[in-house]
Amino acid sequence: HYTAAVQDIENGLVDMSIGPFWITGERLKLAAFTVPLIYDRTVLVIPKPGSKNSLSYQTSKVLAPFTAGLWGVVILVIV
Repeated sequence: HYTAAVQDIENGLVDMSIGPFWITGERLKLAAFTVPLIYDRTVLVIPKPGSKNSLSYQTSKVLAPFTAGLWGVVILVIV
């Protein structure tokens, strides 16, 4: 969505846009950016390698988004 705002600058629809933009290569091709006033601190959190690799744990992660009842409805719709 922020790339669309930068595209609007490129297309001449607006003169500038203000917001929490990340400066990406794609956006730099479309418009010029000022020096960032605030920097986001982004952190990627991943599980420790080798932890909880059992089949039952991995299966429970796949099934976790839906309740058992909803999985039943999904299966009935597919069949």
